Amino acid sequence: MQLKWAFMLWGYTALLASPATAEIEHELDVYYSNISWTKGFQNQSIPEVKNLKELDIYKQILQDSLSPDFVLLEASINPLPILGVYIRESQPSLYQNGSSTGFDGNLVESLTAGFEEPYALSLFVGRVLKFAAPKGVKSIGDNKGYIGYLLSVGGHHIQQNRLIRDNWLELEWKIKGKRETDMQYLSWSFRGGAKFHSHPEISDTFKLGLRRDRIDFQKAEDDFMRDIGIDYQLDVLQATLKPSKQTLIIDKHWPLNQGKLTMTLGFGVIWQGEQRYLGSLAKTQEKWTLVFRPNIKF
Repeated sequence: MQLKWAFMLWGYTALLASPATAEIEHELDVYYSNISWTKGFQNQSIPEVKNLKELDIYKQILQDSLSPDFVLLEASINPLPILGVYIRESQPSLYQNGSSTGFDGNLVESLTAGFEEPYALSLFVGRVLKFAAPKGVKSIGDNKGYIGYLLSVGGHHIQQNRLIRDNWLELEWKIKGKRETDMQYLSWSFRGGAKFHSHPEISDTFKLGLRRDRIDFQKAEDDFMRDIGIDYQLDVLQATLKPSKQTLIIDKHWPLNQGKLTMTLGFGVIWQGEQRYLGSLAKTQEKWTLVFRPNIKF
């Protein structure tokens, strides 16, 4: 599918979403910000489920996965990775001053690594559930779960803070969701799919990934291991099924002011194989990149 047709499909589907029945959500973050529009095929409201524990949430979503009845449109942008591209292109001396030792990269790359595109447009078709807060607990923000098929497209690729013209398309089967109350924040994502590139020197890949993030706002002060997030992804080459890239990032959270403000510090590593890129984009050796992600959540 050419990128322009994907954009036209995204726009045409948006016109079908009646403002009276569609739900609009947005998320602001220095790494990943988005706005989404969700609508039922039959103009139905999103079904609500109550009093589910974490394991019960996953079971409920899987049980309701066989008959898709919602469409979701999303436009997303990755602000800090875009800033990394800008610094490398417009402030080369500042970028070079960030050189690090022990890894093939620098501080700017460590702060922005892990995002291969500056923006994306996405179309999701599947099931959507809304999670009601338990009695006596206050819901905050989006509390939904999703399972279904996701089509994402974009027109650029980021390699080591360089912007490359590339019409890419990604197809995924995905489970994701978020529960946020005044007592706890919980988010998760399990995904598998394939990514295709128009640029001849960027290899097409299959991928598997999982992410789980949890913050407890009411807990013992010495319970250090409760507020931990983990994100892992494996990419393999479509041509040979050899590992192409592995990403592992662990986040530690420190909730402050009764959960109204959370400081986050993420550490991780990205391994990239020799055949991830070809031709002029290729590296002669494997590449390791240290990932460092400080963040603030309100």
